[in-house]
Amino acid sequence: MVLEVNIMWNRKRSVKLSIAVCFIFVAILTACLFFGPLAVKFWFGVYRGWNENGSAMKDMITLFSTAFYPSSVFGYITLYCLLKLLFNIKNDKIFITSNVKYLRIISWCCFAVAIITFVGGIFYIPFSCISVAAAFVGLMLRVVKNVMQNAVEIKQENELTI
Repeated sequence: MVLEVNIMWNRKRSVKLSIAVCFIFVAILTACLFFGPLAVKFWFGVYRGWNENGSAMKDMITLFSTAFYPSSVFGYITLYCLLKLLFNIKNDKIFITSNVKYLRIISWCCFAVAIITFVGGIFYIPFSCISVAAAFVGLMLRVVKNVMQNAVEIKQENELTI
């Protein structure tokens, strides 16, 4: 049974799934741009019992907008670079300098979101968790970028040697 699943699932299908999930995230991010403030109002109104027209609700919507909208720009840049990276992988272009560039851009976008949400965390503590997570992902991507960069250099040296 396990062997059948492994035969059916391969690298190309995995890349296609990753590309599809990226497009789903583009749709989710776009929906959040339009419906984010309504979702915040619903969440804090229904689950926290805040007055819909109260000053705390208005402050929370302002804080959400101030943190989310700048972060969404970096989200779109990240998704664009991720899609470019995945299409390169799909076309068997793995150890190339443009992939290193895409990983670098994605990591810097993670650090930018970490800074934005860190500032938001001063006013709303859960943003601090997002900040730490974004910084950690950015750090991991920097390590992967460095490994990829070394692999590209080794590949280029091998091509010159042969």
